[in-house]
Amino acid sequence: MTTLLDKIFGTYLGMEFKEDSVVITYLENSFSGIALLSSSTFPLTYDETASDEVRDYIGQQNLNIEKVFVSVPDRWAITKFIDIPSMKGKGKGALANLMKFEIERHIPLEIDDVAFDFLVIDERDGKNYVVFVAVQNEKLNFVKEYLEKLSIEPDAITISSFAVLNSLELGGLSSGGWQDIIGIVRRSDVLGKPGEANISLYIDKTYASVAVTRDGICISLRSFLYDMNGEPEIPIDDISRHIAEVQSALSLERFNKLILAGDTSFTSNITDELNGKISEGVIHVDRIERFSGKLKDVEMNGLSSSIGACFGGLGIGTYRINLLPHQTDYEIRKFAPWAAKVFVVLILLMIVGIFATETIKQKKYLEKMEETLAANEPKVKTLEKLLSDINSLKEESKFLHDVRDNEMTLEILAELAGIMPKDSWVTNLNYEGGDLSDKEKSGGDLIINGYADSSSSLIPLLEDSPLFEEVEFVGPIKKTRDKEQFKLSARIVIPSGGESGVQ
Repeated sequence: MTTLLDKIFGTYLGMEFKEDSVVITYLENSFSGIALLSSSTFPLTYDETASDEVRDYIGQQNLNIEKVFVSVPDRWAITKFIDIPSMKGKGKGALANLMKFEIERHIPLEIDDVAFDFLVIDERDGKNYVVFVAVQNEKLNFVKEYLEKLSIEPDAITISSFAVLNSLELGGLSSGGWQDIIGIVRRSDVLGKPGEANISLYIDKTYASVAVTRDGICISLRSFLYDMNGEPEIPIDDISRHIAEVQSALSLERFNKLILAGDTSFTSNITDELNGKISEGVIHVDRIERFSGKLKDVEMNGLSSSIGACFGGLGIGTYRINLLPHQTDYEIRKFAPWAAKVFVVLILLMIVGIFATETIKQKKYLEKMEETLAANEPKVKTLEKLLSDINSLKEESKFLHDVRDNEMTLEILAELAGIMPKDSWVTNLNYEGGDLSDKEKSGGDLIINGYADSSSSLIPLLEDSPLFEEVEFVGPIKKTRDKEQFKLSARIVIPSGGESGVQ
């Protein structure tokens, strides 16, 4: 559990797993802020020798590690940005349940075979703009087994690109310490000011990561691997093509700047080539700045991901993706308001010493107000429950009216009931994209879950219907005793004029 002492005084270990190496960085948090203590890079192999080298290095530091934060390569992960309906007022677990369903729809794997997390980037117009990350369990198990040999247990695991973004947005600023305790987190405008659309290109020895940011928030992310046999050739054409595709898809008129960070031996060679692709040219971010500590003659660029993983795990960075269970994250997020209250109390005590009489009067007034609020709390709770019940009834009533007024929905249900064989049944229907209540519109997808003696026989039956086309399986067929569990998708066709022709 994260305590007040952890937030002010603590030593953290940041680790970045690359394709062929692992970077280890020690950070120390004190009242004045976070400082770098030590860092080193080791080859990543699959034998005991590598672990012994790392174990010896960790032992030489003779430091008590409070937390361990890890980043893994982007190519291990499936990362997507999606829009979902706002879940405000739907209950504490509604958003997590919806995202589990959405993630399962967007990945070619079973949900039980991956570790995943999501982050709400923005909320507007009744929608949440969300990014999710999913990594196969076997990849994370490799990381856990590697750390277990070192007697280390990770507190958070993220992906490299988000860790780098955390480093960039906090570059040149004092982080952690007393500012974090009272809930003050400053961020640089290197990723973009309000109204700007920028590109962040991070280049390492084996991969390049491209992030498109709007208003300083990442809205697109992709990484590119390149061959290190001989002279490395950065895939500039692929990167340029991807940037053009994102610009078109997001309807961005122009980019303000390109932030070029990472290994300076590579970035300096491609500046001229990139300079003509962005309106206002290339801005170099060659190193993380303003870190105190005892590091000397260390290339800071190679530490971006290991440091940014710590920022995210501590709740300082914006991109707090954690592929492990979230208990630590929740404790950190809940802690800041409590710590802020402690400091507010201290400030109030100082004011009492200066303006004793006036403060005491206000204190008594506040105490009286608190008593009044406490006395009326049962009534307030009763009223809140009544309002909640009324809202639930309104939603149920609206749903029933929509079903009653929506002939097309009933026709689809009737068509399915007539098509499905007697030895088959449907367990779940989900309609997406399109508005069946608007007869001027057509299209949309229907997801059908259920059981059948022969799942493959359902496709021709559905395709023979005038209401369905492009019928296909969207999930594996699972054998369940004497039945097959299936998941089908079909495109709904609404004939012109709004008449379905279903009898």
